[in-house]
Amino acid sequence: MNISNNFDQSQVLFNKKFGEVNDNKVQDNQNSSFTDTLKDCINQVNNQQVQADSAKSSFVKGDNVSIDEVMIKGEEASLGLQFLVKTRDQLLDAYKELTRMQL
Repeated sequence: MNISNNFDQSQVLFNKKFGEVNDNKVQDNQNSSFTDTLKDCINQVNNQQVQADSAKSSFVKGDNVSIDEVMIKGEEASLGLQFLVKTRDQLLDAYKELTRMQL
């Protein structure tokens, strides 16, 4: 019973923490344009790439960085870039479809 109680408490804390973050994002997104949102996504992916490169360089230099941390940051950056490329491809497909439509 103690395990399920701890899980329930953890779930409540998680929902409180990320529920507030999501509420703030919804409010911010109502005031921002599509262009601003796209720029923010590109900047986030760029920051992930920079952090991954920095972690890799620190690891190679022998700084106090674990291999786990380097691999996680690298995978996060890779997934972010894959998502961004997929989004770009879908936006281009939608644009091409709009240009083919006859008015």
